[in-house]
Amino acid sequence: MQEEKTQTEESLEAFKNRIRKLSYDELYDELDAAEKAESEERIAIVEKRIDELEPIEKKKKELQKEQENFKKAITMWPLSTVFGGIYVAEQIVYFMQNKQFGSKEALKSISLTDILTYTPYTGAIVGILIFYSWSYLRQIKRPLDFGITGLCLSKAALGLLTGSFPGFFITPEATFSRVIGCIVAALSLVFMYNMITKKRTGVFFDNAWPLLLITIVVEQIGWLKYL
Repeated sequence: MQEEKTQTEESLEAFKNRIRKLSYDELYDELDAAEKAESEERIAIVEKRIDELEPIEKKKKELQKEQENFKKAITMWPLSTVFGGIYVAEQIVYFMQNKQFGSKEALKSISLTDILTYTPYTGAIVGILIFYSWSYLRQIKRPLDFGITGLCLSKAALGLLTGSFPGFFITPEATFSRVIGCIVAALSLVFMYNMITKKRTGVFFDNAWPLLLITIVVEQIGWLKYL
């Protein structure tokens, strides 16, 4: 009798060790098998292990959802900021010319040259509004930093699309504008990625002012056309 009891205990201990190596989903298969075998001891062991892993699994799913949301944000926010800024700038120029806001058809009369001055700033405002709405829902309070990023990103997009980068001190020629646009766009996207994921911390990485200062410095490449 004692020998039987010892064998049962050893069997349950081996079962426990095997159960600890299984994934969360695999545990449910084991639970189903234990229930079919009507083994109360094994059912209890599997249920205990499921309870241990459940918070971890829940956290894992939250992180996966966070990553999916980040992928959407990394795609949609820059596009919405740039093209939303262009649309708002067109409306401003149209209103200044006609004292009314224009339809989609009417806005075709506005050229990119007309909106060049306004787009970086309207892009920054649109970027702030979009991010403010997003941060309100997700309790992230960084609208100013994302607004500065939107400003830099809008300037970069204009430089790439039009060959005329709207610098704070100089508007370079087409080649320089596109080079500067590439650099500033890359910096803006890297900063945005870091701010969302918090891969790097510290004063230099944790606010948008370094991005703005670097953008201003990079823009000075445009003076090379005078040399």
